[in-house]
Amino acid sequence: MEFKDILAPLDIELKKVSMLGGSMAIVVVPYENMDMALRAKRETDTAIKYGDYLVMGVFGMGADEASTQFLSIPKGIAVFPKEGSDAQALFFAAVERLNMSKVGSPWVKSLWDSIKETSVPDADSDGEGKLLTGSFYQFYAFMASHPEEMGRIVTTMNPADRHWIEDILPFGMVSAYAQAAAVPEGDLSRFIEGWNYKEKLERKRELGKVTLRKFRTMEHLFTLPSISREIIEMAGDPLVAASKMAKIIEKDPVLTSRLLKVVNSAFYGFRRQIVSVEHAVVILGNDEVVNLAFSIAVHQIMDRIAPKQGILLWEHSLMVAHLAQWLGPLLGCTAANALYTLGLLHDFGKIIFLQRGYTPGELTTMSSLQDLAGEEKETGMSHAEMGAFIAEKWNLPEDIVDGLLSHHLPSKAKDTCMAVTVHLADSIAHTAALSLNEINTAAARFLGPDKMTLLSGEVVSKRHEYVHTRVKALLDM
Repeated sequence: MEFKDILAPLDIELKKVSMLGGSMAIVVVPYENMDMALRAKRETDTAIKYGDYLVMGVFGMGADEASTQFLSIPKGIAVFPKEGSDAQALFFAAVERLNMSKVGSPWVKSLWDSIKETSVPDADSDGEGKLLTGSFYQFYAFMASHPEEMGRIVTTMNPADRHWIEDILPFGMVSAYAQAAAVPEGDLSRFIEGWNYKEKLERKRELGKVTLRKFRTMEHLFTLPSISREIIEMAGDPLVAASKMAKIIEKDPVLTSRLLKVVNSAFYGFRRQIVSVEHAVVILGNDEVVNLAFSIAVHQIMDRIAPKQGILLWEHSLMVAHLAQWLGPLLGCTAANALYTLGLLHDFGKIIFLQRGYTPGELTTMSSLQDLAGEEKETGMSHAEMGAFIAEKWNLPEDIVDGLLSHHLPSKAKDTCMAVTVHLADSIAHTAALSLNEINTAAARFLGPDKMTLLSGEVVSKRHEYVHTRVKALLDM
């Protein structure tokens, strides 16, 4: 079960308290002190186990009263509404205080302060504000470039806390922590504090604001044809009639002709020619036609805006869309059409950057933290954030926007399964393999041994070859 789901009962209680205008303290206690904490807990309070912690929602109390109630028990406390509006933000603050009470090393506090600022973005931020405050790839790349120091820091932390840091880093780095050399504590303090985190984060945000102001004037970027929106809406209705779908697609003669050309290609191999969209829907099924139609519609947009490098990105995007659609059910995701759309658009931000003369991350390999940091340093945003910005302007569904924003950082996604699926599809599309060393740690953790058995080297290689053949056939149309 995902972290946000485990804390869901506390979010429900917070909503009740908010409606009544009251307060509530979130108290985090080490699990070894559970018995003492449960004896001190009132019947009206909510208690949840998470990892090595007992997390409690204590009604009608501030920090002082809650501290008195759990006197002599190690704890961290954060209070609603003063210190946060949701259970995740309050939990994070309470865990920080619990750790600060146990460990006095300055490098621990510096690291927690840094990670916290973008791990739980301000809930009151507007849409554009969240794009500028929800991640900080320059800092993540800095950490990834210092494996010895990070190894020393993380291996001395409570195992239940480590995922806040590990989930931002490549799995290959995290899995090598055990071999990390000892680094003197004084050097760790200088390592964290000497990077000037706050100044660089503020510079990133200001540069991002400038970039967004420039892009707001590019009206042609924000004109997604109405037919594309209708196609996406149809994708969410598995019972839509073939005739209804056909009528919507046939509003666009260019889209209709290209769709029929693809359907009648050698790739599908039908003996008799398909002469109508409705016939194509009946034979291929709703999902296949919706995905084909949306791909063609998006490609029409890209033809107007993409530079030469866009051709390379378009082929890769089609690969990721088809691979994500295949991977999703294997990983337990249910939104197949959303995964296809998300895969198709995952690098759209790179195309926008190229058009405006910015240099996005690597085009022929999966973007590393260093690539994403380079985009951020130049524009104040990564291609993930720029893609989410465009998707919001297109009024695409929230799950698509969130997936685009977090496909390189799945632990930050609202739907972890969708973000992990596209992240893995991105990697497989580039390498024809599932390379654990290069993918994000949160994605590797999500896979686990059970799902890994479904994705053997042979299985992944064969699917990549099949999808590559299919995409080449589509590109030849």
